[in-house]
Amino acid sequence: MPAFLSLVILILFLAPTTFAEWKVTGESNVYYTDDAALFSATRRLSRSQDPTQPVIDSLLANQGDDVVYEPMAHITKSFPIMGRSTQLGVRGQGFIFTNNTQFNHGSLSVEASHHLTSSTHLLMRYFFAPDLFLGKNEVRPLEETGENTPKVKKEEVTTNYWAGGLAQQIPSMDDARIILYGRYGLREYDKPFTQRDTRFWTIGTHVEWKPSQKIGLALGYHYERGLSDGRKQPELQDDTSYFNHFVTGEMDLEITERFGLEMALHYEFNGWTTGIEGDERKGQHENVVQGDIAVHYQVNDLLQLTGGFQGAHRKESFEKGLKNLNTWVGAKWAF
Repeated sequence: MPAFLSLVILILFLAPTTFAEWKVTGESNVYYTDDAALFSATRRLSRSQDPTQPVIDSLLANQGDDVVYEPMAHITKSFPIMGRSTQLGVRGQGFIFTNNTQFNHGSLSVEASHHLTSSTHLLMRYFFAPDLFLGKNEVRPLEETGENTPKVKKEEVTTNYWAGGLAQQIPSMDDARIILYGRYGLREYDKPFTQRDTRFWTIGTHVEWKPSQKIGLALGYHYERGLSDGRKQPELQDDTSYFNHFVTGEMDLEITERFGLEMALHYEFNGWTTGIEGDERKGQHENVVQGDIAVHYQVNDLLQLTGGFQGAHRKESFEKGLKNLNTWVGAKWAF
């Protein structure tokens, strides 16, 4: 990953300056969340983020409310390749918790887009989120060790995924495009939870349409398959392999020239595929329903004020339901 990032930075700075166009955007938000353990998974449940961020066992949830600060910076540079427009960017994001500081973490993504033709774009993305703390979980003892008393240790995961898309403008609709989307990723857990290491792949379709100057609509569907190492270790009875259906709808409304409203509704179904006897996930599933609403006010060409609310409900068929409510205020700026 460091070599790849170094290459991206080198391209950013060595691209022809006479043609290059720089853009720097920043974002700063302050959140109130009623469950620090579920906050990150709720924030990333969208088609452009990581909607299948690791499932949270119910015993790890209900960690109390918190105030979370989110800094974000995004640097992009545009330049031509073979006479066609190309854009390359690096985006860094962090979540800093006031009380539950063990949940502090950051992520980095590298994004690129290239005009294959005037109506067709190639999209690429790499995402890296190291050492995300999920909570203190029970270690699964091996039968041959003779240990009967479960130990409790920190559960952390590092995520890498690579995503690509092909965006095509719909000929009969000048303000609409369809995106064929796919990704491949790895979730690698620290010891002693390595049986949850997962390889996953995703395929999906997004449709973006602007029926009028003041309305923007987007729909998305993903199918994902994840295979964990636990399927080869039946003695641990902890196979988190799954198939996933993710459906999302978004609407962006321009109420006035400066004031706008964004709304989104997401649904996710996880079907556990373990066949191991004694595994609590055998024959079980999880449903997630989430709604988001946000407002933004454009102060001037450089500054935008934002605020919003989101609520999520998660229910595994063999456990009690979990909820997470988040509210925030913040600002975005660009130059």
